[in-house]
Amino acid sequence: MKRKHALWVAAFIVVAYIATRTKDESLRVPLGVEQAAIVTYSGPLLAVAPYKWGVAVNVRIAEITERPDRRIYDLRYIVNRAGTFDLKDYLVADDGSTLEGLPAFKFEGDPKLSKNLDTRIQETEEIRVDVGGRYYEWMALFALLWIGWLLLLIFWKRPKPPAEPDAGPPPPTLAEMMKTFLAQLEAGTLNADAKAKMEMVMLQCWRNELALGNEPMDSALAHIASNGKTSEALKKLQHWLHHPSSPVPSADIAAVIKPYTQEAAS
Repeated sequence: MKRKHALWVAAFIVVAYIATRTKDESLRVPLGVEQAAIVTYSGPLLAVAPYKWGVAVNVRIAEITERPDRRIYDLRYIVNRAGTFDLKDYLVADDGSTLEGLPAFKFEGDPKLSKNLDTRIQETEEIRVDVGGRYYEWMALFALLWIGWLLLLIFWKRPKPPAEPDAGPPPPTLAEMMKTFLAQLEAGTLNADAKAKMEMVMLQCWRNELALGNEPMDSALAHIASNGKTSEALKKLQHWLHHPSSPVPSADIAAVIKPYTQEAAS
């Protein structure tokens, strides 16, 4: 009797140990890290179940190996949240038939492993990146060469700006024009066109002499005709210019012009 009781106790210990060991050693995977599983199945061709928004596990079939009586699937999966999941829940038959005898492949998404994984990555990743081959020296040299080439492109043999066009000789002054008119008058070559120009120049000289500035021509002419210095000279000039049989001699017109052939003192 005692022997039978001892056997029951031993059996209970073994079952408890196996259950504890199975729970402690269940497959735990970090979140967000792709895992691999090999599944052998002799039923219909497997496919991944249609994707649903917010699914806990993302599955893909990386490779299928054909055997005479079965297929070997290389499956890759990523767990998105904590919990216990079965890989077969995310597989379907490609022809829509029922899957029978598909082995279970359970795993647990463990956020603690994800934290440890992040810590290990931070501990092992390189803090700096060393670039060999004098990279920075070559880059500095290329930058200097590029700047030099750009300056040469801008300034080397750059055409000079065109010279300003020659303005030519300055226009004749009033005194110089009056000298010309006087010479033509004395030589008897003063034609009608020259006489008209001489009248305009003479009026301008009188405007300057009387400081009429920018007064209109009719007002300026009235001032010239009423001024004691210029009124008599204006009558002689207009009568000589506009009356073919004018009794005014050319000598009197020359006497009117002559004082204005001298440059004004600056």
